[in-house]
Amino acid sequence: MPRQAVKSLVLPAVVVAALAAFPGPAGAAVRTATGLHDQRYCEIIELKGAPPNATAVVWNTIGLNRCPDAIWRTFDAAALARELGDTAVVLNGPRHWVIDVASGETGGVRSFHGIRMRRAATIPIRTAADLVQTPYTDRTIKRRNSWRWKRGRLIYELVAPGGDIYVMQSYSQIRDPNQTIGDLRTLGRRLTLPPGWRYRTRRLREDYRLKASGSATIVQDDLLNTYQLASTPRRPHRRTSHRVTIDGRTRNVPAMTPGTVQDEGTVTSTPFGRGTIRIVGTLTGGRLQATVRLLFARGEVSGTVDMPFTIASGEIDFRGTARLTAGTGAYRGITSGDLQARDHNTLDGQNGTFVVNGIARF
Repeated sequence: MPRQAVKSLVLPAVVVAALAAFPGPAGAAVRTATGLHDQRYCEIIELKGAPPNATAVVWNTIGLNRCPDAIWRTFDAAALARELGDTAVVLNGPRHWVIDVASGETGGVRSFHGIRMRRAATIPIRTAADLVQTPYTDRTIKRRNSWRWKRGRLIYELVAPGGDIYVMQSYSQIRDPNQTIGDLRTLGRRLTLPPGWRYRTRRLREDYRLKASGSATIVQDDLLNTYQLASTPRRPHRRTSHRVTIDGRTRNVPAMTPGTVQDEGTVTSTPFGRGTIRIVGTLTGGRLQATVRLLFARGEVSGTVDMPFTIASGEIDFRGTARLTAGTGAYRGITSGDLQARDHNTLDGQNGTFVVNGIARF
């Protein structure tokens, strides 16, 4: 990592992931909503308590109203949290569906300063990591739902390394208030896609249904548009343990995300083979906390690192742990415990080595 990055020590804000259409609370009714295509909706997410005993209570306007802009703009998350006695409140919206019909479980209705919302979920939050949403990173959630699109609709997809396909369920106007459904045709030109990822559109020749029967895997892009995993070429099989060794050569590059440092390079590894690596993180309190994406011929492996660092004799040395948390293609479902990790570099960031050893399951 470069000298200037070591001095900056910037910590990014924690962001709660979009939780739309989670299963409702126990005893909730199953409802079907039609005519949703390009319909606007909003959510209020109440965080009660703190991990490991926190709960996220999700409320949304689906089927009740179109989230009137004049009222929505008056909401202040911090003030609403104080009023409700919550640890925090997240204002998740406005959003727009790109599906036509949705079926799922919902709960009771209440009003927030004139906007009626229905209780959509009560979600346990066990760790701080449950509150963080990293773009293009899987989040598997418990839910039963069915999305339907009419024949002739244009649908919007992310194709991950290894051939996994995610279909957009809603687009967001949180980061770009001016984004419209017409912009989605050329959205790929605006997205900062990780290496090996593609955005595409296609016209449906027949009605299309996407179901979640107990769990769903979702990702968000860097504009907070939300997609659900629709297909993967990997066949279900029993996971087994593999010894993992990763040996990388990296250099610092200009960061795509403000307040972060970014290293890129190449790796040789077992059992994945040769590939590329991207490390994006922050330096604070004498440690690097970062996400890692590794691209191989058969798919992507992603994870996190947490490494304290020391500086001596014009070099910087990071020693700590890494965890593999997700994969695509042949590595879908990969996980690990703490792996031994080391990153060593000159202070200009141009001569890095990155080494990881341990056991992973996939």
